[in-house]
Amino acid sequence: MPEPLLTASAMFANAARFSDAYHAALSPLCAETGLPPAAADILLFLANNPGCETAGAICRMRGLKPAIVSFHIDRLVGEGFLQRQPVPGDRRKTALVLTEKAAPVIEQGRRLQKSFADRLTEGLRAEDLAHFRRCVAAFERNIERIRMENPKGTEM
Repeated sequence: MPEPLLTASAMFANAARFSDAYHAALSPLCAETGLPPAAADILLFLANNPGCETAGAICRMRGLKPAIVSFHIDRLVGEGFLQRQPVPGDRRKTALVLTEKAAPVIEQGRRLQKSFADRLTEGLRAEDLAHFRRCVAAFERNIERIRMENPKGTEM
């Protein structure tokens, strides 16, 4: 039987390498601001994902552990990059709001993210990228279907 084109091991290895390369691309921002990569990730996540302003959303969507997210949020609040605000209608939740102090960090971070994306897609034609987007959309649908079929396997 032929080996599958994409093994779980290969996908996890590429995801780890992608994450390493992404953090390397953001290293100038971290060096300049003194922020650790996870803290920079949190700021950029909040800036790039309106409506996902809770610690829980960060944990779910970025795959970070709650204790790590909480630690970095405390630091970002303490350094004036974030403010905590109650979520109207749900007293259990706290919204994380970016401050003006975060604006230049986010601006530089977005430039580095764009540069990373440009470098990552070097040599690919527009039709290659369109095909890739369709593949990723199919992966997302299939992942969600698998998670719904096996809810116990999604616990963290």
